[in-house]
Amino acid sequence: MKPLEAGTLLTAWENGLNQPSLQRSLILLSAAFPGIEPERLVKLSLGQRDQYLLQLRENLFGQALLSTVVCPQCNERLEWENRVENFLARSDQDLSIDREFELNTDAYSLRFRLPNSLDVETAIHSAGTGTAPHQLLSNCLLEAKCSGVSCDISQLPETILQRLEQEMESLDPLADLHIRLDCPECSHTWVVLFDIASFLWKEVNAWAQQMLQNICRLAAAYGWSEQEILRISPLRRQLYLGMLG
Repeated sequence: MKPLEAGTLLTAWENGLNQPSLQRSLILLSAAFPGIEPERLVKLSLGQRDQYLLQLRENLFGQALLSTVVCPQCNERLEWENRVENFLARSDQDLSIDREFELNTDAYSLRFRLPNSLDVETAIHSAGTGTAPHQLLSNCLLEAKCSGVSCDISQLPETILQRLEQEMESLDPLADLHIRLDCPECSHTWVVLFDIASFLWKEVNAWAQQMLQNICRLAAAYGWSEQEILRISPLRRQLYLGMLG
């Protein structure tokens, strides 16, 4: 992973402003991993992609993950904290692309690959929200046989499709991250989905807006250009800002 300089991260943030979440993630990863072609990044499985995003987040802002959430039972606002390493410990993926897997259950034999960003985008734009999960599985199912005879995904029983989903989740654990939370006020327990793509973008967005304000103050006070300010180390930028009171 390439250490992101302030100017590079600021450019990535600007390019992602009017893009959907999937594109924002790929823009950030393209900046952090310039040696990997964008065509290969979009083919990473969702868990592989999020593994890279977690590593990027650690590189930019450290290990600690802190956020707030509202209890669905009593509406109490509470904070939760986790660490990047706790999520990365769930997976030992080799980050290879286009790996194929097999699932043999009952009389069915399935050959499939793991969902990637392109599959999600296709599913999102499929007609009707109810067809999105089906579209996702259809994209990833390479071959299906029942008792040795080829069959279409529409012919697969719901139990087999559920088994396929479970197998995908098992093979790609970082693609579906959940956190168990306990409310200290009402003792309610529930599970929330942790989306590293949205979480990281919010942090990058907050950082970029603060950086632009700092650039404006330093430029007005000292007459430096944006590029000159971005070339100054973060510590020295803070020291110069401190001198302005």
